[in-house]
Amino acid sequence: MRDIHNGLRVIQTLDPKLTTETRHGAPVDGKGFEAVEHIIEIGATAEELSEELSIACVLGASDDGSSWLPVEEAHEVLGAAPDEGGIFARIESAKDDLCICRIGYVGPARYTRVSVELTGTHEEGTPVSAIALLGFAHLKPVA
Repeated sequence: MRDIHNGLRVIQTLDPKLTTETRHGAPVDGKGFEAVEHIIEIGATAEELSEELSIACVLGASDDGSSWLPVEEAHEVLGAAPDEGGIFARIESAKDDLCICRIGYVGPARYTRVSVELTGTHEEGTPVSAIALLGFAHLKPVA
């Protein structure tokens, strides 16, 4: 077995919470690492999801950690190619919830973050959380 533990940093970017409105994850600074993977966990929704009442997973990037743009280029990600708004996954029905949506970032920006964008009025909410995995650290062990 190889050691992944000492070269991997895990950052909680969205705390586990019943979500009824759009939430933006904490910025992830990729300095000192060669890879970042964002993972969003979507729980069982009590909503009647549809195209008009949906949850979108969005990847954003920034050079300074404060001015954000959606990641739109397929060559900057690993996993599902994002659309022009940075959406890499959309949950539009109850059969699509209880899922893990993940995307790797390989673009040039130093900072990345994920957001969950809710379309329509979500009254009951859906449990959502997110983490980022930073790998291939320049220095080990990772603190």
